[in-house]
Amino acid sequence: MSGSPIIQNGKFVGAVTHVLVNNPTEGYAVFGDIMLKQMKNTN
Repeated sequence: MSGSPIIQNGKFVGAVTHVLVNNPTEGYAVFGDIMLKQMKNTN
């Protein structure tokens, strides 16, 4: 589901942005470091 966190080795690494309707095992995500950089640029 969109917005769901992606956890690897117990650490937050990103979030789901899109899942393909025809194949729910594939989709797109945004990396956590990109989200942090964007947050710093908006303040």
